[in-house]
Parts: sequence; structure tokens; C-alpha cells
Amino acid sequence: MHSFPRHFYRFCIAAAFCFHTPVASAEEVPREHLAYYCPTGICVFTQVAPPEEVPAEKVHTEPVHPEPSHTEQVHAEEAKAGVASKSELVFEADPYYTDIGYNVPLTHKPIPTITSDSESVIYRDLIEGSLIPRFMVLEASVYPLPSLGTAIKSHSPNLYRQGEIGRTGINLFESATVGFQEPWAVSAFFGNVAKLQRPNETRPGNNYGYTGYLFSAGNKHIKNNTLIPDDWYEVEWKIKGKLDYPDEKLSWSFRIGGRYNTNKDVNDVTYISLHRSNLDFRYSFLEWLENTNYDLRMHFLQHGAQMVRLELIAGKKIPDQNWGFTPTLDIGFVWSSPNEYSGALRDMRANTTTLVFRPSVEF
Repeated sequence: MHSFPRHFYRFCIAAAFCFHTPVASAEEVPREHLAYYCPTGICVFTQVAPPEEVPAEKVHTEPVHPEPSHTEQVHAEEAKAGVASKSELVFEADPYYTDIGYNVPLTHKPIPTITSDSESVIYRDLIEGSLIPRFMVLEASVYPLPSLGTAIKSHSPNLYRQGEIGRTGINLFESATVGFQEPWAVSAFFGNVAKLQRPNETRPGNNYGYTGYLFSAGNKHIKNNTLIPDDWYEVEWKIKGKLDYPDEKLSWSFRIGGRYNTNKDVNDVTYISLHRSNLDFRYSFLEWLENTNYDLRMHFLQHGAQMVRLELIAGKKIPDQNWGFTPTLDIGFVWSSPNEYSGALRDMRANTTTLVFRPSVEF
């Protein structure tokens, strides 16, 4: 019997062809002969008779042109583009998370552009209309350093033991890779995609925001840098984005979802995850919101709602454009309960806390 991830991989490939099939558009009918009909919340076009024209001499009022709202400006940019969305590849590389995604439009509308330098405005416009997916993104991701940690422990145990600091129970390899419970994954995203751009910004970049539903799957689980066979899948709602400019880099990911495991020794959980990372050369090192990194993740058992895992990580970046790179340091902890696992994987000791210590550089 084939495992769930194999069926999921095939679904991702089949969906890419099915959803990319063009459909008929209502644009063939003149827009002045169209009216909106919305019986179920989904707008469709119906053809109606054109309105009777009023002679110009009978009109005594002057038209009023109110200032468009920011959301209207976003849709105006869509209409101005006038070019249907096209499938495209997006690649991101990072020591902890590297992925390649394939954006597939589900409608003929172009990818909208949100022009703003306000995070709250970007979040708001990404969330608006996210209930009805307009795009599909197929993604394959790998976690390089966490995967390296499992390889060192399994193939070079002596080197792994050399990472231990005295009798403190702290291992530098584990501290640098803790917090990642899978080495790789494939996923399918259904929701809205928007290009992000600062006002008066002319430099191109792969700056995208995503809001919608994500279905992920994999076949391995990581516990204490040891690979465990486990066909798992996740279902979540998320808002994610990234800005990458010469003077600023910003990324965020806010998620809520559930994780299900075929390995009965790994308990199913519901989780909440918040992530924000910012590098801004226009601000000093001492700013508390700029040039920082924050991660919060909580796991709750699906049966009983007991919290069995807590990850809290904060980091600081040293901004200096003259260096060509940015030193970063993340410090935090991962707390876990014995009830996170069952059977042979259950740790019979009390709750465990693992120090997170991640020095790194950004380019």
C-alpha cells in the first residue's frame, strides 16, 4: 500500500496541469453590457441591456471623483497591467530553509501588486479575499543545516560528541539545529499571491506575499537529531511574505494548523507559529523591532489540548552595508513535554529544555 506522501506527490503534479487549463472569460462581452450577479458570494457576469443615455444638456450636476482607497489602488494596478498571470518559478536559499516554488494562476487575472511600506497595510491587503484561492503554488523544500546535524550524528558520532560542552548537557550541534522536526517536505498552497513593492521603488526583486491554505507532507521526523520513519502531513492556514532590497530585508510567516503522523509513537498536534525577521541598514543596531528576529511556536495535543512543545527564539543583527554580509545571533530555548511522544519514543524523564544558539551570517 502506497504511503500518503506518494499520493500527495502525484496529486501535486496532477494539480499543476489541471489548474493551468484556461477557461472561458467574460471579457468577450462589452463591459457596459455586463452586470454583477452574486447569489452565493461568488460574482459572475450577466448580460443586460445598456442603460439609456441622458442628453448632455439635461445634466446639471458635476461628477465627483473621490480619492481611491489603498485597496482600490491595488485593483487599479491589476487592471492597468492588462496581462494575464503566467506560471513562474520562485527560488529561495537559506542555511535553514531552502525551497523552490512554482506559481500557477487559477484565474486570468494578473498577480496584483501591493505598493506600501507599512507592514499592517501589507498584512491587511494579503488577507482580504483570501477565502477564495486565485493561485496555486507547488513547493519542494529542504532544511540544510538540520539535515546536516542528523548526518553528523549518524555517520560521525565521535564528532557529534565533541560538540558537548562539559557536563552541562548542551551540545553545540543540537543547539544550532533544534526546532526543525523534518529534513524536507513537499507542499501545495492554495490562496492569494501578491507582488510587494515600496512606494517609488523601481528596482526589481522577487518580493512576494502569500495568504491561504497549505498542505504539506514528508516521510521523516527529526527527534534529537535522529531521523525517524514517519509519513506525516500538515494542513494549515498561513500568511507569509518576503521583501528583499539593497537597504532592507524583511520576512514573516504566521501560521495555524494541524500535524498528523502515521507513526503512532509521534502524537498528532495542533500548532501556532509566528515568525518575523528584519534587516534594515537605515536603522541602528539598538532598535528593538528593526534588525531583529523573533520566533514563537506552540504545539498542543489534539486530544486534551495539553501544550507539549514551546519554542521561543530571539535574534539580533549587526547592520553595516560596507561589510557585504551581516552577522546574526539567535538565542532561545525549546521546551518539550514527555507527552509529545508515545511508546518507544517517549522520554520517561521530566520536561526537557534545549538551548538554542545559532550564530550565522546573512548576505
